[in-house]
Amino acid sequence: MRLCVDGRRYRFTLATTDRGEAEQFARAKYAELERQHRRQSDGYPGPIRAAELFTRFEVEEMPTKAPGCQRSYAASMKPIRLYFEVNLRDPTVDRVRAGDIEGFLTWRRRHRVATSEAGDVEAVPGAVQQRTVAKDRAVLHAIFAMAERREYRDGNPVSRTKVPKYDARQPVILSAAEYERLLEQCDDPTLRLYVLVLGETGARDESEALWLRWEDIDLDGGFLRIVSGRRGHRTKSGKDRWTPMTSALVAAMREHFAAHRLSGRSEWVFHHDRTRRHYHEGDRIRSLRTGVLAAAERAKLPAGWHLHDLRHRRVTTWIAEGRVVVKVKEAVGHSDLKTTMGYTHLAREHLRTLVEERPAVGIANAERA
Repeated sequence: MRLCVDGRRYRFTLATTDRGEAEQFARAKYAELERQHRRQSDGYPGPIRAAELFTRFEVEEMPTKAPGCQRSYAASMKPIRLYFEVNLRDPTVDRVRAGDIEGFLTWRRRHRVATSEAGDVEAVPGAVQQRTVAKDRAVLHAIFAMAERREYRDGNPVSRTKVPKYDARQPVILSAAEYERLLEQCDDPTLRLYVLVLGETGARDESEALWLRWEDIDLDGGFLRIVSGRRGHRTKSGKDRWTPMTSALVAAMREHFAAHRLSGRSEWVFHHDRTRRHYHEGDRIRSLRTGVLAAAERAKLPAGWHLHDLRHRRVTTWIAEGRVVVKVKEAVGHSDLKTTMGYTHLAREHLRTLVEERPAVGIANAERA
């Protein structure tokens, strides 16, 4: 069949003996070519390849995310690039269909990704958890949402696929004794203060706590401030907030101020005390995860415990103590009250009122009489 759009001629071959099928193909192809010519006449670029879309997403969209989110996205980009650029031979973005997305999800369930000695990413046969597949799908959805916004294509093909179902990870909530053991095993005062900030305020670890400056701490008022948007750094919520400090945290923070604040070596609460190979004195500490996990191992914490579980513990204990949920939401920076309410199933103490014995109505009325 031959088609002519805007003075340009195109030729296609379709293996069929059904004239109706050929006419349907021709109409669909003509409409597609017409859309492309209309885009070009309006000044939009022609179809781009998937590899270029992925690069633009990594360069332009991912840096706006919180550090933890960026790491998660980067991990998903490896299998996404491998499948679309190698298995599908790098198609143009406008030709990616929901079937291609389904093909990726099916392939991903049976393949892990590994880095060879030469530094190349390659697929390795092996089952992948549904949670990981769902995360990769979410990243793909964000990528093609960007493509739709920028009119690289019409519609988001990921929206036509089902979200993989999986059992959400249950956080490991430390008991009071386990939490104290963790603090005891933090042999460095800075590491102990870091655990206290996470455990007493529910601040996010590397995207919030390690970005604290001296001026963010109000020792007299007993608050610390989480700032978003300062010098380009953005927290997950994208909003500033004040979080109350417990007496234990205030005391530890006062000791830290006395030891480091007046030295003038750094503007950061958590900073390096001396120059080493990879950092200089006064530089902001980017991660204390290794130190905390080592302390957790010495404290013999339950298997599967994550550093982020300190945030889960703070929210859960506040709810179990009967604190106002709206205030808890504000303190920890949840964007939606539903997220905070989702912790009620972990805080079992509020359910005790269902079985607490109450005096019978008749007896209560007699006593009042």
